[in-house]
Amino acid sequence: MRTRKRSKKLSTSSESLQGRLRANLQQRLPQIRFLATVVILMGTYYALTGTDAFSKKFLPAYLTVVASVTSAALSLLGFVTVTSGTVVSSTAFSMNIAYGCDALEPTFLFMVVVAAYPSAWKSKLLGMITGSLLLYATNIVRLVSLFWTGTYKREYFEIMHIEVWQAVFIVLALALFVVWVSLAERHVNHEAV
Repeated sequence: MRTRKRSKKLSTSSESLQGRLRANLQQRLPQIRFLATVVILMGTYYALTGTDAFSKKFLPAYLTVVASVTSAALSLLGFVTVTSGTVVSSTAFSMNIAYGCDALEPTFLFMVVVAAYPSAWKSKLLGMITGSLLLYATNIVRLVSLFWTGTYKREYFEIMHIEVWQAVFIVLALALFVVWVSLAERHVNHEAV
């Protein structure tokens, strides 16, 4: 008799535990879906960046455009510069814009987390376009400031390049995502009223 009661209690408690686990999993499904989407899309990004088409065709062309835009921005500030492929030069300083100095990774990461976030596609598209443009513009400001640093304060170039601007980009991408989420949520709440 006691064994039956005990097994009944165990059966009931394991069913209760399974029910709680199932309910917890259902509740966490949006977060799991978000993380899975981010992992899959970033994996796709890294797979694409490892291809010859990316490294031999797209990347050199893109970096050349970034160098040209950087040189144009420097000209607006009074620098006399020339570009040769991915190199921006003046008589005082030369800077090669290489892979990693292009803001592609933080931009793609920003676009991925926006795309993965549960929100309306119109809002996602607007967020991805706006965020990408802001990150691109910030990267040009970064490259201009690095060129200025290399020209006038060369001893600080590596610190600015490695320490300061990398941290600024991480914080900026995160802040853009937080701002976008708050605007997207506000828009959803506003439509519900």
